[in-house]
Amino acid sequence: MKHAVATAYIAIVAALGAALLVVSSIGVRTSAIDPVMFILILALAGVAQRNPVVLFRSSAISVAFAVKIAAYVLFGTPLALWATVVVAAVNAYTPKPKPARKVLFNFGQLAVSTYLASSTYQLVGGMVPPGALVPTMLAVGVSAAVYFAANSLLTAGVITLTSDARFWQVWTQNFAWMPLNYLATAINGAALALAYQSLGLVGVVVFVLPLTVAWYSFNLYMMKSTEVRQQNKELVAMNESLQRTSERLEASHVSVIAALLGSLAAKDHYTQGHSASTMHHALAAAKALGLGPDEVAAVNLGALFHDIGKIGIPEHILRKPTALTEEEWAEMKTHPIIGANLIGEVPNLERIRPIVLAHHERYDGSGYPNGLRADEIPLAAQIIAVADTYEAMTSTRPYRAALSHEAALAELRLVSGTQLNPVVVDAFIRQLDTPGPGVAHAHDGLEHVHVRERAAEAVRLTTN
Repeated sequence: MKHAVATAYIAIVAALGAALLVVSSIGVRTSAIDPVMFILILALAGVAQRNPVVLFRSSAISVAFAVKIAAYVLFGTPLALWATVVVAAVNAYTPKPKPARKVLFNFGQLAVSTYLASSTYQLVGGMVPPGALVPTMLAVGVSAAVYFAANSLLTAGVITLTSDARFWQVWTQNFAWMPLNYLATAINGAALALAYQSLGLVGVVVFVLPLTVAWYSFNLYMMKSTEVRQQNKELVAMNESLQRTSERLEASHVSVIAALLGSLAAKDHYTQGHSASTMHHALAAAKALGLGPDEVAAVNLGALFHDIGKIGIPEHILRKPTALTEEEWAEMKTHPIIGANLIGEVPNLERIRPIVLAHHERYDGSGYPNGLRADEIPLAAQIIAVADTYEAMTSTRPYRAALSHEAALAELRLVSGTQLNPVVVDAFIRQLDTPGPGVAHAHDGLEHVHVRERAAEAVRLTTN
C-alpha cells in the first residue's frame, strides 16, 4: 500500500513539473534574451549541481538554487525552468546514476519549486529584468521562502513514503537548519542578476565567488553533521554491545547462583522443601504486614536464597544425626556470611545481600553474625527469621522429631520479643490461621533442578 502511494506521489509531482515547463515555454520571446548570459546561466547551474551537498538517504541540495533565482530575475519563469532541466539532468548522474523514478521526481519537485518561487517573485513586485535594489531583494527573499517550503516539503514527503522514517523527523533532520542558508543563497542569486545588469559578464565573475562560499558552507555543515551522526551511531552500538554483555554476564551469575541452590538441595535433603516453604509463609506474612511490592519482592528472593551459604558448609555437618559440637556450630554460623558474599556477586541480587546476611540475627541482639537487634535488622530478614524458625521446628531433623503445628506456634509465642519480632510473629500466626489457595506444605520437597529453575525465574521477575 505504501509503495503504491509513493509511486502515485512521484508520478503526480513529475507530471506537474513537466506540465509547468511546457505551459511556461509556450510563447517565450527569445529576442530579449542575451544568448551568452543564458548559456552561462545554464553552465553555472550544471556546475553547481555537479557538486551537490548530500543529505539524508542520498537526497541532496546545491547552490544551483541561486543560479535559478538569477535566471528568473533576469529572464523570467520559462528560462528558470529550463535551467532546472539542466539541474535535473546533471542530478540524474551525480554523484552516481539514479533510478528512473528518482530522476523523474527530482525533476518534478525542482520544476514545481522553481515555478512557485518565480511566480511569487513577480506577484510581490519583482521585475524582470530587475529594477531597484531594495524591491528586488525583498521579492527574492519572499520567493526564496516559497522555494524552500515547496522543495523541502516535497522531498521530505517522498523520503517518508519510501522509508520507515517519519515526516517530521526527516524534515527536522535535513531541512530545519536550512532557511537562513537558503535566504543567503537567494540573495547571492539576486546579486548575481543585478551584477550582470550593471557590469555585464565581469559582474557575473565577481559574484561567482559568494556562490562558491555558500556551497562550501553547506558542504562543511553536512560533513560535520554526518560525522556527529556517525559518532552517535557508534556510541549507540557500543552501548547496545555493553548492555548485551552485561545481560549475558548477569544471566551467567544468576545461573551459577541458581545452580548452587539446586546443588544445595541435592546436598542437604532437608533444604529441598525448606526454602520453598519458608518463602511461601514469609510472603504471606509480608503481605499481612501490608508491605509494598518492592518489599514483598525482597522477602521473596531473600527467603529463596537465605540458606545459599550452606553450600560452603561440609556435608558431614549438615547431615550430622546428633547435635553439633561447639566447633561445628561455629562453622555452621558462617553460612550467612558465605551466602551474602555469593549473593553480592550478582548485581540483581545485591539488594537482598543484607537480608541473607541478617536472617539469623535475633530481635534481642543475641543472634549472629553481627549481633544486630530490633530495627537494626532488615524487616525482610525478621520476617524470614520467623518463617525459617517455624519451618525448622515443624521439620524432622536427623537428631530430633518434628514438632506439631500447635507446639510450634506455642514456641513462636514464647520467643516473641526476644528471639523474634513480636509484630512479625503475630502477622505470621494470622496468615497460618487463614491459608490461601495453593499453600505449599513444609515437607513437599522439590527436585534440585526445580529449585534451580525457580531461583532463576525469581530473579528474572525482579528485573522486568
